[in-house]
Amino acid sequence: MKIFFNGWFGGFFDKTNPGLHVQFFLDLFKKVYNEVCEVGTWEESEILCEFCMLISTTSKINSKKWKHTFMMSGENDCRACENQKDKYDCVLWMERNNKNIINLPLHIAYLYTNDFVNKLENQEKRTEIPKYDALVIISNPKGEIRNKFLNLLEKKMKVTYAGRYKNNTESLLPYDYNTNEFKEYVSQYKFIISMENTRYETGITEKIVHGMLAQTVPVYWGSLRVYDYFNKERLLNLEDDSIEGMNKIIEEMISIKNNDQKWLNIVNNQVFSNDGKLWRTMDDITDNIKCLLFKKKWNHIDKILLLSNKIFEPERYNRLNDLFYNKFSIDKSLIKFICPTYKQTITDEMIKKYVKQDFILNLRNVPTKNAELSLVLNYRETLKYIEKNYKDGIFCILESDVYPLENINNINDFFEIAYKNKNEWDVIHFGYGAEDQLWTKPFFDWADSPYRKKQNFPVNLYNEKNQVREGNKFYIEDFTNKESKVRFLRHFSTRCTDTLLWSYNGVKKMLKFMEDENYIAMDYYFTNKFESDNLFKHYWTDKVYFLQGSNYNIEKSTIQ
Repeated sequence: MKIFFNGWFGGFFDKTNPGLHVQFFLDLFKKVYNEVCEVGTWEESEILCEFCMLISTTSKINSKKWKHTFMMSGENDCRACENQKDKYDCVLWMERNNKNIINLPLHIAYLYTNDFVNKLENQEKRTEIPKYDALVIISNPKGEIRNKFLNLLEKKMKVTYAGRYKNNTESLLPYDYNTNEFKEYVSQYKFIISMENTRYETGITEKIVHGMLAQTVPVYWGSLRVYDYFNKERLLNLEDDSIEGMNKIIEEMISIKNNDQKWLNIVNNQVFSNDGKLWRTMDDITDNIKCLLFKKKWNHIDKILLLSNKIFEPERYNRLNDLFYNKFSIDKSLIKFICPTYKQTITDEMIKKYVKQDFILNLRNVPTKNAELSLVLNYRETLKYIEKNYKDGIFCILESDVYPLENINNINDFFEIAYKNKNEWDVIHFGYGAEDQLWTKPFFDWADSPYRKKQNFPVNLYNEKNQVREGNKFYIEDFTNKESKVRFLRHFSTRCTDTLLWSYNGVKKMLKFMEDENYIAMDYYFTNKFESDNLFKHYWTDKVYFLQGSNYNIEKSTIQ
């Protein structure tokens, strides 16, 4: 496949630019399209890939019909990108996935361009202490926060300026910043100031990588999401950029400077926050691009997340693989398995941490079980994964014992209505269960819960709008009606948690609720959320698409 690259900077095509060049994109597109990709002329190419600043040219997006169009930006505050991004099929930008944007922090492109990933994942321990204090290598004089910080730092320790800005080394560094010579130069200093020009969402450039490769301490300011990518114990981060915050970081630098063991402990920590492995890989970016560009079997779904662990439950894991990949023919790029804990991995310490007050004992004599806590923790990690990767979208989360029902062939009817009304709901259950309550009991006011007695049901919920009484029926229906292919009925208790569709806003709200870290069995825990926050909107569907096998004796429950 031929790619036409337009408007790129010097060194891009001959692969001499130290930060990013054409090979990164050829490797990426090869994964996306599953075929060898080459640089092509305008006439012969199917794919357009433009640099946001369109150096010495104009956009070719409207010059012919392209199979797909891409734009890439490496600038946090590029106004040209902001004004043009909606025109492209895919924008590779320093922002979590949303609409046509795929998250590509510049430091990740830099790592792959220079084959640095393995080096950072497998560094040898450093033992020698550098003899110089702080290094600054910058050219842009406009970094307001950075300049304020440096003015304060100069008063407390020796600062070497080796770039164009404030140079005090009599000459500029003669090395490109991807070379061993550059790394060796940086390694002579205990600290390197690795601050961005501006603060932007995932706007982490290659600056922070210089200190990591040289095994010194980066002093960072920029993206508030830096800890998603880098181990917080491996750097100093100026989160509070007030004068007080700056002085606090400087005092910490002085403390580290004067304590060799403390400095060594920092530089010998793992670089990446994901157990020492790069978190957002080229494969992750590839999957996101595929989900964006290619037609999906399940319309409008940004990710399907399956709570299953191939080590602890291989039969369920294999069955889900067969179900989704073979029977449903869903592309693997849309699927993510997440299940970091299992009942065998729950320790007494975890029970103490996450079940501070065991409300379940208000209903039964048996405390919260290890498997119940494990499910809640796995669910929380799944919601965190969504928040970490996206800032918009619709997501399916399914437990490992789901079995498809007859309606599964029409599941896109459900997704279409959910997508059309995505701002009206937070979470929807679309599996089988509690059919006797679907049309008659929107409120869980007929029984005790672990959090309250029956008589203490929050009566304010009785004021909810759109209540309908028809004979024996009593239900709440906000945005569907009798003509809808699938009807969504509001409920203030769970039907089950096996098959849930989440809006992005629902994910954020539930994560906020889960910050209390006082968990019990998930059905009751979620029901408490629905009852305590009437702005959190939870629905059951009248058409159902899955059944929870362990509830209906299709397979053995792993909770018990």
